[in-house]
Amino acid sequence: MRSTVQIENHAYLADHRVEGHAVYPAVESLERLAEAVAAGCPGHGVLNSCDARFLRFLEIPAGKSSVEAVTDIETKQNGAVTASLGTSVHALKGQISRIREHARVTFSDITPPAPIPLDIACAGEGLCYPLPAEKLYKEMVPFGASFQNAVGTVFLFLDGAVASLQAPRLGTPHPPLGSPFVLDAAFHVACAWGQRYRGYIAFPVGYTARAIIHPTIAGESYFCRVIPMADETDALIFDIWIYSSQGELYEVVSGVRMKDVFKNKMPVPVWVRFAGTDKLRVIKDTSRGMSVVELASILPFAENILSPHELEIRGRRHPGKRNRHIGARIALKRLSRILYKTGVPDDPSHIETIAPDGIHPVCVPSGNKQSFYCSASHDDRFAVAVAGDRPIGVDVERMKDTLLKGAHVYMTSGEQALCARSPLGQENAAIRVWTAKECAAKALDIPITAMWSRAELKEIGEDRSIVSIEGREVEAYHAPVDDHLFTVLQMPGA
Repeated sequence: MRSTVQIENHAYLADHRVEGHAVYPAVESLERLAEAVAAGCPGHGVLNSCDARFLRFLEIPAGKSSVEAVTDIETKQNGAVTASLGTSVHALKGQISRIREHARVTFSDITPPAPIPLDIACAGEGLCYPLPAEKLYKEMVPFGASFQNAVGTVFLFLDGAVASLQAPRLGTPHPPLGSPFVLDAAFHVACAWGQRYRGYIAFPVGYTARAIIHPTIAGESYFCRVIPMADETDALIFDIWIYSSQGELYEVVSGVRMKDVFKNKMPVPVWVRFAGTDKLRVIKDTSRGMSVVELASILPFAENILSPHELEIRGRRHPGKRNRHIGARIALKRLSRILYKTGVPDDPSHIETIAPDGIHPVCVPSGNKQSFYCSASHDDRFAVAVAGDRPIGVDVERMKDTLLKGAHVYMTSGEQALCARSPLGQENAAIRVWTAKECAAKALDIPITAMWSRAELKEIGEDRSIVSIEGREVEAYHAPVDDHLFTVLQMPGA
């Protein structure tokens, strides 16, 4: 069934420009196809779709009030409806015409993927690259103001991205699939990830499946979690999850395929490229499992992951440190998923990370046998959790001169002498002494003040120090990240 459709040339479409030309956004093509199916196949649902293909750009010429296009609708034997959007192309002085296809999608009942655990969705994992949205749109995805709908700071990390999105009050008042600007902005976030971690500019060319649980609403704010799933020879594959500010899942798009449609003609900014080094590798290699959360990347709905016991403990925390508390809970819940392959609830509020005493961290899901030791720490930027086969302690601290000023309190005279002649500099050496003793206190479950005299550092190194604890020599491992230091210490076996 073929129909003619007039695509209105709204003023905002001029902001969606590729290589100097205004082109129709793929998400808008999906809206027009959904409208065509709703009109041509009354009662057929359009919120679930699959096998989408964005085949070529549809240019929107300046000065025209609309562009004439055609939609083709075909009903399959299984009840699914395939719809395509095309434009007429004329040859031989108009004597021959054909339809050039721009987009195609199948509206069909699909089984949406199981929701990812909310502790995975609600924050970045590992060291994040904070990308201001202004810089994203100025130098990486240079669309105009109407399509600059990733807002605030986009957090990119090896395992994906999290970002805030907005749905402006533009376009069709009540589009059948919700505001197209939200998914469009999530595509921009995925594009930014590809530029940082794969070194090329990838635009969406299709997806495997899309399930819209609730259509997004113009004027509202949303959040996305972008997860890289695979690399193909010429494409990147992502899953995209979109949530409300309360953490309710609004839609999921799986198997988003993104390609370098510009054939390397558009360079990636040098400043965004990943250096390729894992600054935390030494810590990961010396622990059974590790999770790191950048506190600034935590999304507003993160409190939904807390158990009743954790919520009660959170209420006692100083308001300024509640984000640190929830960061540690996220890290410990993620750590439990790393350590225990079965028996871990999908709902993170059913994973307890605080012992009954309200103090000690735990990372064993209910019903599992305690098989690992764990420790957690946080400062003003990071929360970290680690696990080991033996008693273990972790600490993260920001460099501060007070550690050196108070050296006489927590250091022995021998340690002060080591710091004074350390090639690392006295402040860098002092923070290694402090964090190593903090880790030892956690591993042995004794007050830090008692550890000041029971432990003494014999060697202070860039990424490894030697600690003597009541005659036993133990290795402490360090990982500097900007002006922060991560340290882990695991007690030796018997």
